[in-house]
Amino acid sequence: MDISETIDRSIGAAFNQWLVAHPYLAWIVAHPLASVGLLLLTIFSLWGLIKAIGRGIEQTWVFLLTTPFKLLQPIFGLMWRSIRRVFGHTKASVDRVEFELVSDAPAERIATIVDRLQSLNQEQEMLLQELATLTDSTSDILRTNTVSDTQYKDMYAKLPKLT
Repeated sequence: MDISETIDRSIGAAFNQWLVAHPYLAWIVAHPLASVGLLLLTIFSLWGLIKAIGRGIEQTWVFLLTTPFKLLQPIFGLMWRSIRRVFGHTKASVDRVEFELVSDAPAERIATIVDRLQSLNQEQEMLLQELATLTDSTSDILRTNTVSDTQYKDMYAKLPKLT
C-alpha cells in the first residue's frame, strides 16, 4: 500500500464518520442545488426579521417621544378654552352676532339676493350668446376647410411630375 492511499482512506473514513454523525449535513452535501435554495430562503427570512425588528424599534421610539405631548394636549386645550372664554371669543357669541345681523334686515338681504340673481342671469345670457356665435363661426370654418375628392384630384393633377 502506498502512503497516499492510506492518507485518502483515513481522511475519507473521518469524513464519512462526520457525515453519519450529522445527517443534515450529509443531505446538504448530497443535494447542493436544494441547499443553495434553502440558504437563500434563510438569508431573506433573516433579512426580513431584522427589518421588522428595526421597524418595531422605530415605532417604539416614536411612541415614547410623542406620548408626553399627547398627554399634555388636553391640558393645553383646557387652558386655551379658558383663555378664549375670558376674552369672550367663543363660537356661540360669534353665531349670536351673525344671527342678529341677519335677523335685523331680512328685507334688505332679500333685495341683495334678488339683485345678485338678476346680474348672474344677465351674465349667463351674455355667455350663451357668445357661445352660440363661437359655435356658428367654428362650423363655418369647418365647412370652408373641407376639400372634396374631386378638388383633391384636381390639385394632385396640377402638381409637377417627377421622372
